[in-house]
Amino acid sequence: MTATPATGDTPAAPETQAAGGGRGAAAPNPLGENCIDYLTPEESAAKNGALAVVTIANFQQIATMANPGGGGGGRGGGGANGPAFQAPMLQQPPACPSVPNITAGMTMTTAIFQGEKLDGSQIFYAAGSNAKQDSFALNADKKLNLHIAVRSEPGHGENVIGILEGSDPVLKNEFVVISAHLDHIGLSAPLADGHNVNNGADDDGSGSTGLLALARAFSEGGRKGMQPKRSIIFLWNAGEEKGLWGSQLFNEYPSIDLTKVVADLNMDMIGRTKGPGFSDPDATHVLVKPGEIFVVGPNVSSDDLGKTIETVNDSYQKLALNHFYDTTAPDATHDNLGPQPRGQRIFYRSDHYNFAKVGIPIAFFTSGLHPDYHRPTDTPDKIDFKEIQVVSKTVAAIAWTLGNQPGRPQLNAKLPDQLVKDMKTVKDQGWGKITPVPPPLPHEPY
Repeated sequence: MTATPATGDTPAAPETQAAGGGRGAAAPNPLGENCIDYLTPEESAAKNGALAVVTIANFQQIATMANPGGGGGGRGGGGANGPAFQAPMLQQPPACPSVPNITAGMTMTTAIFQGEKLDGSQIFYAAGSNAKQDSFALNADKKLNLHIAVRSEPGHGENVIGILEGSDPVLKNEFVVISAHLDHIGLSAPLADGHNVNNGADDDGSGSTGLLALARAFSEGGRKGMQPKRSIIFLWNAGEEKGLWGSQLFNEYPSIDLTKVVADLNMDMIGRTKGPGFSDPDATHVLVKPGEIFVVGPNVSSDDLGKTIETVNDSYQKLALNHFYDTTAPDATHDNLGPQPRGQRIFYRSDHYNFAKVGIPIAFFTSGLHPDYHRPTDTPDKIDFKEIQVVSKTVAAIAWTLGNQPGRPQLNAKLPDQLVKDMKTVKDQGWGKITPVPPPLPHEPY
């Protein structure tokens, strides 16, 4: 029995499929494809004969375990938010070697390392401080019995879609998609005051609210006979935080012809600015000023779309369009596309990317990151509601223009290598074949 102390703050190699981290999706991995080009330590152990893997909990996991009623394993052992679900249609055949994997709390850690070269507290605190630790053999007579109950628990999430039919008898068969995501990350380890709900006011209550306002405005206009020539799809994606599930479902099994989609305009986190009261003690987050917005995607994939956005904005709300992340060249301060290991890779990290993978021009509107990102402190009192309004109006005007202009934006001749690779992958996997819409799943009465 060999002990390889876990280093709690050192992440495993990121998965190539979106996995819920960062802005909702893991970045493309410079190591390649998991289980094809590399194995994680747990997978390598399974391949080499391990019967099980025991991981020492980190500080946040210990805090969650100490409060099972508020944020922990009181819902079937699935962590802070209950069991992990995967959409059956999106599941891929398991290719990775695997064995049971458990996380050890302080009691089990203490028992495992009792009488060993290092005790449980030394292992735990060295891992928490990211100190280098060498492997060592445990007492060969020591036994560890695990009783693991495996069960499947059903669960589901649903995209919400509204469509405003276009007014032109021909162009109404083409579509402009405006998207946001309606999910967030659930519960977390509690704060000092016991609060453990991740409110998601900015991520992505702001984009979802803006999209709802757009749908209402277009709907009211439609009733008065004011419709764009092309149809508009209002798409609230589910499961973005789990790995862009909703937008993957929309593009992998579409109910419409994706070749008729002119563009996707995605709003994710459009409600925070460097206004009064904002503080960033570590000065590590890039956030816009009031009246400013990051636009990501046009310079990377469609200069045509970028020109339309610039023209509409200059004649309407006159937002300060910030292209900090809309670049293919990394520098010392940020890395939009990779391969820098600590880059933010914003281009890949929200629902727009699944549209980009099927060859649809995209524009991602975001006000940036802040210290409350993916924390219970992302609350409505910190929202800049004027920012949401101005950005939403701008996106509406862009959608209206795209819905009426004679031509449609084209992809750039030169696209990032990772995007080209992903476009080939989804083509080989058969994404985009029109799929009949299944009936809604029954809901329990409220």
